[in-house]
Amino acid sequence: MNVVPFNAGLLKLTIKAQSGVVYDVDLSEFSVGGNLEHVPARSKHAWAGDFRGRPLFAMEIAELFQLQRPAPEASRSMRHVVRTLFRFFDAVEVKHGVEINCVGDVTDAQGPMMLEWLASETSKLYSRCKTTLDALRRFRGLPPLFWPARQTDSVSTAEPVDKEAIRHLFNAFKHEARCIKRMFKEGEDLASRGTSPRGDTTLVREWALPENRAWIVNELTRERLHDKREFKIHGAYRGLAQRGWKGPTYLAPNMSERGREGIVGALRWFYPSYQDTAVFLWLFLLGTGWNLSTALGLDVSEDDAWSQAHPHSDQFAVIHAFKARADRHQFTLSMMKPEWHPYRIVRYMIERTKVLRATLSYRLDLARNDYALSPTVAKSGKIAELEALVRSPWLYHTVNKIGEVSAFGHADSAHLGPIARTVVATHGLLERYPSLEKIGTSDARDAWIGYAYVQSGYHVLLTQLASQHANIRTLRHYLKSRRYREFSEKQVRKVQDTVFAEISTGGVVDPTRLRLLVANGTITAEQERRLQDFRQRTRLGLGCLDPTNPPRQIAPDHKTGALCRVQRCTGCQHGVVFRESLGPLARACAELIHIQRTIPYAAWSGSSLEDELASIEETLKSFDQTEVAATIREWSHKLQTGEVKAHDTYPIY
Repeated sequence: MNVVPFNAGLLKLTIKAQSGVVYDVDLSEFSVGGNLEHVPARSKHAWAGDFRGRPLFAMEIAELFQLQRPAPEASRSMRHVVRTLFRFFDAVEVKHGVEINCVGDVTDAQGPMMLEWLASETSKLYSRCKTTLDALRRFRGLPPLFWPARQTDSVSTAEPVDKEAIRHLFNAFKHEARCIKRMFKEGEDLASRGTSPRGDTTLVREWALPENRAWIVNELTRERLHDKREFKIHGAYRGLAQRGWKGPTYLAPNMSERGREGIVGALRWFYPSYQDTAVFLWLFLLGTGWNLSTALGLDVSEDDAWSQAHPHSDQFAVIHAFKARADRHQFTLSMMKPEWHPYRIVRYMIERTKVLRATLSYRLDLARNDYALSPTVAKSGKIAELEALVRSPWLYHTVNKIGEVSAFGHADSAHLGPIARTVVATHGLLERYPSLEKIGTSDARDAWIGYAYVQSGYHVLLTQLASQHANIRTLRHYLKSRRYREFSEKQVRKVQDTVFAEISTGGVVDPTRLRLLVANGTITAEQERRLQDFRQRTRLGLGCLDPTNPPRQIAPDHKTGALCRVQRCTGCQHGVVFRESLGPLARACAELIHIQRTIPYAAWSGSSLEDELASIEETLKSFDQTEVAATIREWSHKLQTGEVKAHDTYPIY
């Protein structure tokens, strides 16, 4: 057995996370062993069992922390995973007599054992354990473990929050936001009527008037918030802190009476507190369909850091934020004038929290000066923390410390859910929409993606583009509910019913006819006659269900009653592809490639010709690719030798 002398100093680390936040973490339990006696009282109920210490393993874990520099939330998750691993190692040692003292002692054979040992736990915990072990092995120069994949998640039977429920929840939050705006207006009106109460040494006459308390708070906090000591210096603390003095009558969802008492209550006449800001953050989440981590990534330190003018319309703005988990920017469009659209919400929060941001900037300057005099890791971490706060639009003043300013973070997800559920209960939405009973921040994005999926005609690719997911696999997580699976299952049943209905008529089962019956439910006699008549085929060799009525986006200059002249059939909802369409489609593809080579790139890029080529190439994927390539080469050769000429056409945009 390898023995490492215990050195608490090596396992009590100060970590500067990649975000710049500095925190302390104690990994001693992994060296000396975890015991219920040493667990804080508030966490004893969640303790899953004691485990023995493994000093070598503990040193490897300490190295992993120093190299990865996880965020505080990730640090807590990693320690939970390691505790699970150590309890599993204890079970392996008892059952099989195999000692595991470091990551090099972990073998491939123990993967199935852990799956069995974790049978009652979620498969995600197994996946996190495997990921942690592989990271430890990678840093030690060891190959990854050949452990089995985690079990697939069970299919969700829970129904997502529907569009109507989200719409009514959004309206309920708008009501709360209007109340908050009226509260700020009330404070401004009171301050305009008030005078300084500092001459009242009895703390009864002048201080009892709310307009005077509003005046003194507004006067002292024009540039930045003051702490308790500074309020005392200005002779305002005792008068504002008197018992019985009340601030705003409005209390935001989940806010206690503390929100209208004393100095904190008086500050709420002008600046948002935690629950006040939460209301506007919820409106933003519901309006954009972003998840919380993306919304928290907004950087409002400069205007162009979070929004840009729309390139084609002055009514819209493009809002963007960096999503650290995905390592990419997320974008959304918003109208610039409507009061409750995302752009106006962020603008309002920037303006309303201007003094709070100035307070943070003031304290940031102090922190930088202090660091310049005596640099330490803790002081640099404080600077990074304040810099992150200054960038956030979701600022608030705290109720438990006068003059303290903070911003919403990832850990606040657990508090935002109860605030929304309070709004649901207050506005009587639960009876009509039971799906709101457990509403959380992730439900806003789930509902938004679900809406995009339904509105796009259950089109997975369009939904992926709308949700800005990097791949289809991520999107599937949002579309696995019963409501969305039901559509796919219904389509499969429709195909089966149509096939057997065609067989029962005694005719040939034709794929084109099947597609039309499944898509449209029926084929008229006129459509069937036209599709069977080769003379009715378009220039691309396709059939057309309605040649005198092309969609406006295909033929914007079409004259009513006339035949379609554009015939960009592959992008048209009326187009029907046949086996014999390959030749005309391949010729059109070769012609467009030929045109692309003969005109300037600026004329080609972004034109309808470029889009038509992409559409034809996508359609040709349904044919044998060897035959497609050969046919295109044949037509390209004829175009190059002058045997045929390219179809004489001009782009429509």
